[in-house]
Amino acid sequence: MSPDPFIKNLKQFVLSLLGRWLYQGWQNGWIRFDNDMAAGWPEELSARFKALSQNMVMHSDTLQDQVIQWQGPNFTRFWSQVIALSMQDDALACRWAALDEMLLLSPEEISLLALLTLTYQDWPMLRALRFAMSEKNPGQPRWGFVTHFLSDSTDTAMTEHVLAPAQSVLFRSGIIQYDPSVPIAASELRIIPNAVRYLLDPDCTDMAHLPPAPYKTLADPIRMLIKRIPDKPVPEHLVVMGATGSGKIYISQCIASRLRFHGIRTLDLMPETTLEHAMLAIRQAVAMAVLRHDILVLKNVTRWGDRWGDGIYQLMQLFENTACTVVWTVTADIPAFLHVQPENILRIPLPNRTQREALWKDLIGNALSDNWISQLAGQFLLTHGQMASVYKAALTYPHDDEEKLYINISSQARAISQEGIGSLATPEPARVTMDQLIVSTECETALQDLLMYARHRRDLAKNWGFERSMPYGLGLAALFCGPPGTGKTYGAQVIATELQLELYRVDLSQLVSKYIGETEKHLAELFNAAEQGEILLLFDEADSVFSKRTEVKSSVDRYANLEVNYLLQRLERFSGVSVLTSNFESGIDEAFMRRIRFRVPFDLPDKRSRLILWNKFLSKSIPRADDVDLEFLADIFELSGGHIKEAVLRAASIAYGSPQKIVTQDLLLRSAELEYRKLGKLVPTYVSPDPNDIQW
Repeated sequence: MSPDPFIKNLKQFVLSLLGRWLYQGWQNGWIRFDNDMAAGWPEELSARFKALSQNMVMHSDTLQDQVIQWQGPNFTRFWSQVIALSMQDDALACRWAALDEMLLLSPEEISLLALLTLTYQDWPMLRALRFAMSEKNPGQPRWGFVTHFLSDSTDTAMTEHVLAPAQSVLFRSGIIQYDPSVPIAASELRIIPNAVRYLLDPDCTDMAHLPPAPYKTLADPIRMLIKRIPDKPVPEHLVVMGATGSGKIYISQCIASRLRFHGIRTLDLMPETTLEHAMLAIRQAVAMAVLRHDILVLKNVTRWGDRWGDGIYQLMQLFENTACTVVWTVTADIPAFLHVQPENILRIPLPNRTQREALWKDLIGNALSDNWISQLAGQFLLTHGQMASVYKAALTYPHDDEEKLYINISSQARAISQEGIGSLATPEPARVTMDQLIVSTECETALQDLLMYARHRRDLAKNWGFERSMPYGLGLAALFCGPPGTGKTYGAQVIATELQLELYRVDLSQLVSKYIGETEKHLAELFNAAEQGEILLLFDEADSVFSKRTEVKSSVDRYANLEVNYLLQRLERFSGVSVLTSNFESGIDEAFMRRIRFRVPFDLPDKRSRLILWNKFLSKSIPRADDVDLEFLADIFELSGGHIKEAVLRAASIAYGSPQKIVTQDLLLRSAELEYRKLGKLVPTYVSPDPNDIQW
């Protein structure tokens, strides 16, 4: 045993408890001594009771005086020494002093902790304790024995109440464990090994523990969120929601500082192989978090449902009525199995444009000029952690100059930006130029006008005074309307490429919620994040959200109209570029149409455009038969570009599986007819051209 002053004091205290109990047992006739009964005991205890057994004829008063002289400190003297040592920065004494300060343990609870901790690894002390239990086959001390052992004869009832498992934090947290399947009085008490190491080893290292962090150094929005957390009473459960790399663990450390915890303890259950192992890991983590006065931080919570299935509810039961404060970290929507009060949910905002520029500058230094860094900050809505990962990955590729390094970083940034804006939009990495778009002359002219306005709108406002007549800003909202497959989404990608914007496709199924008020919250999150970057928002099939408002016949109609009204307001005030596509322009609300600056028609292609599309998709790399007549196909079948692509793909796949491996006119005709039937259109009657008449 270490000669550490605290360990010496602790041992003397436990010896005093044992000495008092053994003497009372001898005095009352519960225990008989012989010359061999103290073999293997601690030396101090062994010597005294050997002398006691040899002096049975002495008066009891004299014997009691002898025992009192050597039995060591009572609890008051022991604890006074602990406090004195903690003031001298003794590591172990500080840990024990915190038990009283943070956990508010009673003297009985601290005494029980001292007894179980010391006897866990001190074999002579355990032998003496087992003798004191007077059982034929003693194991660990039982609850019924302990309640008498730590009390004098007049105070037993109070100790039983204080040490009741339902009352004591030591039992509720799992620091001290018992078997609930047997009567409590007969249940053995065990302390978890990690607790012993923490309480007796001053050099104990704990990789799961992280110290608190000063929350006052955080950005203002996050700091204000943390300041709103109530500290009295401390909430049992908190949710920290943010994208990957947004600093959820660090913010949890800041929460620990705000709520005056000693730190945080992280737990990731994903490496656990079975549900039983996961439950054991939770029990141990909760116990150590309570003992160290840490916040327990659960990682990868969003993936629990996929990993554990119905077993998730068994895991959640372990957190009910626990003495531990828990922080759940999630990247997207809060899982259904979490029941947390709305005021206890912290949503970490993405860094704004200025913050992103500073973060990129810190990472890249002088390797890129300010213009490149500004472009990165505007194009990609990334967290600090994501930026670091992107830059590290980009450096593994050759980069001879600034432009090449920028291209590498941009490529990695697009690959890592999979969570999108608040999990409500996803990036579209395709880069399409205007010369790749095959549309009518009217459509191309409208797109060019849109690009001209987008490039010069700020100069128009500043130099020609339009900002005074446009109080809601210079945002650009465009409607791309036309039948399916005519290139509306493709056109949005062209706009993003020409304006050097990142295109984010809005997931309308996630945007619209069946719960009242949730849709507005999602919209606010979407537009607030979009305002921070140079991005283009694409609302595909916008008529599902921007549809005509209905006559108010019920509360459902009223709230649906409120959602449309809010959406119109945010769209009008949005300073960026938004593109909405619709297959049914007539179904869109008139109030929304008034806010559209550009309407771009994507009509079905004419014969000339269809021929270009057939040639584009049936490229020269695809073997074709001599009878293939694409001009005939373009003339007979009035299909959009999307449907022409599907027809070519179907014919090519059939041809590839045939022995000849060649696309024929017959295969193309069959595929085009299938597209007509899929659209519910009548297949036109035609006479196939004579192959001899085809001019190549």
